[in-house]
Formats: sequence, C-alpha cells, structure tokens
Amino acid sequence: MPNLAIIGAGVSGLSAAFQLKQANIEAQVFEKSRGFSGRAASRSRKGCRYDYGANYFKPDSDEVARLIFQSLPTDDLSPVPGDISVFDEDGNISPGDPKQNAQAKWNYRSGISTLGKLIVQSGQLDVTRETRITSLARLDSQWWVNDEKGRDYGPFDAVLLTAPGPQTVELLTSVEEFPPVPAMARELSKAEYYCQFAVALHFSEPIKMPGDSYALINTDRGHSLAWISHENRKCGRIPDGESILMAQLSPEWSETHYNDELDSIINYAWKFASDLLPDSLPRPDWGDTQRWRFAHPHTAADPAVLQSGQEMGLFFAGDALVGKGRVTRAMETGLQAATAIEAHLAMSKQG
Repeated sequence: MPNLAIIGAGVSGLSAAFQLKQANIEAQVFEKSRGFSGRAASRSRKGCRYDYGANYFKPDSDEVARLIFQSLPTDDLSPVPGDISVFDEDGNISPGDPKQNAQAKWNYRSGISTLGKLIVQSGQLDVTRETRITSLARLDSQWWVNDEKGRDYGPFDAVLLTAPGPQTVELLTSVEEFPPVPAMARELSKAEYYCQFAVALHFSEPIKMPGDSYALINTDRGHSLAWISHENRKCGRIPDGESILMAQLSPEWSETHYNDELDSIINYAWKFASDLLPDSLPRPDWGDTQRWRFAHPHTAADPAVLQSGQEMGLFFAGDALVGKGRVTRAMETGLQAATAIEAHLAMSKQG
C-alpha cells in the first residue's frame, strides 16, 4: 500500500515521487489529464512537435541538475540555441539580458513534456491518470482522497498537494475538522495566477526572427503579445521548409478575450506577430490554441505558513510557492517537499 498520495503529475509532484521512491517510499500520483508534466506541455500536429506551455528549462540548483542530467536519460536532451530579445509596448526590439542569454536553455527533441515522462519511467512511478481528485478526508490519523466519480483511495500516511493554488484551495475546503486548513487556504489564495492564450502559428515556408533571436519577450507588459518564439530552433521539431511560431498573448488581453472564438484568437496572434516582427509575415496555413486558465502565478504563498499541516501529514509543492512559472523552480519545491515527507514518515514510525 502506498504511504503517500500526490495530487498532480506536474513536474513538482513527479519530482517528489521520484525522490521518495529512491528512499523506498511509495506514492500514488493522481492526475486529472491524460499526460504528465502539467504546464510543461507538448503537442503534435501534421508532422510538427511544439511546446504550448513552458518553452524550456534552466536547472537552477544542484539537486534539479542531478535529477535531469544524472538520474534521467539524456539521449533526447538538447540545448535551445539563440538569444531572447526584448520588446516594449510600442514594439521596439532590443537585445536581452546578456547574463541570462549566456545561460544554457534546455529542452527535449520530443517535447518538453518528455521531462515528466522520463521521471515516471525512470522512477517506475505509480500514476493514476484521468482521475480528478475532488475532496480529502482525515480519519483515524490517516488520509483518504475521493475523486469526482465518488471513488475513495487510501488510507495514506500523508498527502502532497501540487495543483495550482486556486485548485488546491478548493481541495482544502473539503477537509473537515482540521484546524490548520483555514489559515493554509487563506495563504494559498495569495498565489494569484495569470490566464493566458498560447497560439501555434504554422507556415509552409521558412520564417526568420530578428538577429540571432530564438524568442522575443515583452518586458514592460504593455503589449498585447507577451512572448513569441521560433520552434524551429528546437532540434528535430519542425519539417524542413516549414516554420512554427509560438505566440503567447498577454494576460490582460487573454482575460478580456478568454471566451472569443479560437479562429479569432489565432488571427489576433498572427496580427500582433506581424506588426512586431521586422520581416513581412505571411498568413499561417494553420494555427492551434491553448487556453491556460492558470498559466503561471505572479504572486506566491508563504511556504512557512503552509508547514502548519505537516505534523498531520499534509504537504504542498508547485509554483504557487514560487510566484513565477519556472519549471525547475517548481521541481525544487517538489524535492523539498519530499525531504520533509521522508522526515515526517520516519518520525511517525518511531512514534
């Protein structure tokens, strides 16, 4: 029987499960969708492969670097060449931060979602997919989780919650007679998320970016386009003679147009990209969109406040604790949670 339930198969939850597996602590991971890696997401269409959430990752800690470069297979790992330039509200493009551009950007030839797949495969993790957990319960010092179809899973000695802050708050409100819950829910509510459209624009001809740019990012948050990047820079993704630009609309624009028709969203993304790029941009022959309701947080919850539930076996990880949408930072929170969970379970056995 697993010692632990992990809600969410994003990179934070999977990193935690992987580390705990090395300590012979079994976790049952629950994921509402069919895939792994959360918003580190990839998609295939008409012979093309592209990332429609996170675009790359930079290992910021030794622990994350060891996981990616030593514990996991590296055959599919590939750097993303090119700089990230910046543009302002008026569309003026200038060079980006030289220190940031000097750091290697990493991805996988088969898509950034490969990161989660490799963690699951290498760790031989137990992941129950297409299962939305809707409530938690604590009975006789153990935890049970319940899905939207009324199925119960448990008992578990501990639970790790890794979903975006607003979704985790909903889960917390289902827990009855657990004093730390109201304070933890209030703290998690401080992690506010942007919603954002991601749009893939496909062209049946080569498309150029300015200079040596892989991507352009809006730094003053005044433009309707937040980001645009060239998927062709990622090795083995796009057939010769074709191009895909990945555009992310600004959070403000996305919120205002969240319920617009998808064809309209694609057309807007093309228009904004056409106005920004110095070379003439033809109309795309197809486009693809993703509505991210919780794309990435812009404020963070205080992890210290959330630690009040650890004595009873309730833990947290994910970008709600970071306040930014960074793949490797989310992984760090998962590894930190795993360390805390390991200590908790060891103390429980001694008690």
